[in-house]
Amino acid sequence: MVRHPAPHAGAPPGAQAPKNRRILVVEPSQSLPLALRNLSGAMVTIVKFPTIDRALLDRVQPDMVISALISGQFDILDLAAHLLGLGYRGALRAITPPVPNARLIRAEVAAIWPDLDFALIELPLAE
Repeated sequence: MVRHPAPHAGAPPGAQAPKNRRILVVEPSQSLPLALRNLSGAMVTIVKFPTIDRALLDRVQPDMVISALISGQFDILDLAAHLLGLGYRGALRAITPPVPNARLIRAEVAAIWPDLDFALIELPLAE
């Protein structure tokens, strides 16, 4: 587990995160830290999926979890089911390259977990 005082996802460069924001990042790709590097004001904890348990959530107390939409070991549906099964009730954000139909992905998640605060963060492909 790695902890960094860091950014608030989605804010403009140099913006301050809401005070005491805690973000749990699950197995980030190389593009995620670049997307977050210009922001400040939050505590970011980086973990691997298998380490997420109730004790970790109690210790970190994240109000947002960020992960890839799809990885080699799990996808956002696996992560959402695991987090919700552990009692997590905060926001979940999925990082992805641009997708043809983001609305379809959001609808699939909402159909399973209508009360989950879920959104996609589409990042441009590296050139």
